[in-house]
Amino acid sequence: MEGHQFRSKNEIVLELTDKNEMWSLLAEQALEDLSKFQMNGSWWTFHSIVALDIHTVGYKPLGGGTFVKLPKFLSRKEALVNMKLRNETKTKEDNQCFEWCIARALKPVERDSGRISKILRKQAESLNFTGIQFPESLKAIDEFERLNPKIAVSVLGYENSIYPLRISKFKRENNATLLLENKHFCLVKSLSRLCSSQSSKGACKKEYCLRCLNHFPSKKALEQHEEYCDNYDAVKLTLPEKGVVEAFKNHKHLMRVPTVVYADFESFTRPIDTCNPDPEKKFHNKISKA
Repeated sequence: MEGHQFRSKNEIVLELTDKNEMWSLLAEQALEDLSKFQMNGSWWTFHSIVALDIHTVGYKPLGGGTFVKLPKFLSRKEALVNMKLRNETKTKEDNQCFEWCIARALKPVERDSGRISKILRKQAESLNFTGIQFPESLKAIDEFERLNPKIAVSVLGYENSIYPLRISKFKRENNATLLLENKHFCLVKSLSRLCSSQSSKGACKKEYCLRCLNHFPSKKALEQHEEYCDNYDAVKLTLPEKGVVEAFKNHKHLMRVPTVVYADFESFTRPIDTCNPDPEKKFHNKISKA
């Protein structure tokens, strides 16, 4: 009989990471998942650990850098603010696209929203970037949210379609949504326009869930959905190519159902005791010859 598999979340291991502490946390998580699995009526009991696999891969953190021109597919939507310095010479400020995007999210304007003005620089000075290096990495956003308790930052990615990269755990006074395109941060000013073409052909404005990018007709419907969706990790939806047939193969992950009941109301028909019909209790069709 096949056993059940438990998987832990991916963890980033750096030179300064305490390996023993990380191992203890992963072990506690596995035991907690095992306990929940047995308590939820799985009908399984723990016998032994058959195998323990550790998978590693080189860590290359994503981060934002200097100004890049957006692809036509994104720019023509008019859903993004692409911040750009006036001067053509590369400077240290070119790598601060994350800072300019957050400052613009706090102080939006209708015209020339991508221009880094004196007012925008003053707004950026109010942000706390202590200890954060530019270009900003996705991991560093955790520290930025800690240093700026009134701001929550979520990041989307783009690779043939829009998908969630980092969804903030918080809902705060100021919530900014960014798009990381070719290692460059842009500010999302209209999530409806940005995602509309990949989810619906309708032209009306919709409310989108950042975690799963499903759309809803109203904010109330979105809030009802988020109560359920916020309990799960953000995922990137990948559909098979046209003509490709997908089939379930991991039969070892199937769980045996303890009881199966098939009910058919026709089975309640009372049997006929005799072959001769009783006109007072039974109905039959009389066929007469012309």
